[in-house]
Amino acid sequence: AFFQIGKSKEEIYASFRQTILDIERLIVMRDNPPPPPSPLPWGSTKPADTNHISYCSKGGLQTLSADDLGMLLLHIHECRNILWQSPHRFPPDILRNLSEDLAELAGERGPVSVRQQLQIISRMTRTYPFMKPKYGIPFNMIMPKWN
Repeated sequence: AFFQIGKSKEEIYASFRQTILDIERLIVMRDNPPPPPSPLPWGSTKPADTNHISYCSKGGLQTLSADDLGMLLLHIHECRNILWQSPHRFPPDILRNLSEDLAELAGERGPVSVRQQLQIISRMTRTYPFMKPKYGIPFNMIMPKWN
């Protein structure tokens, strides 16, 4: 009998893809959001919460707030843990390139705008074959049969 220890390659790849999807969701929601609504004339005089947005001083480029950057770093840490716990599941050149992409995404190579972070995610999904699921969900699993 075959005894398997740890997760399969596909499970590891799926975990990495899911974490990248969470990162992309976080960043997409911060890419050029609409301004907050005006306060109601009869409502509170407290200013609207714009904590989720901050801007660089150069050219008005949008960057993540401290809270969002913290969440991004948690997701990046999760990706790095996947890579560190299963390095044998990734070819050495892919491992090196993924580490570099994650460092760029985190702003460890210099400041990055939200738009640049989205471009990094896009590059990752185009570049690495394992970022595309091998098998999709069959249509009949998401749509019930009509008799």
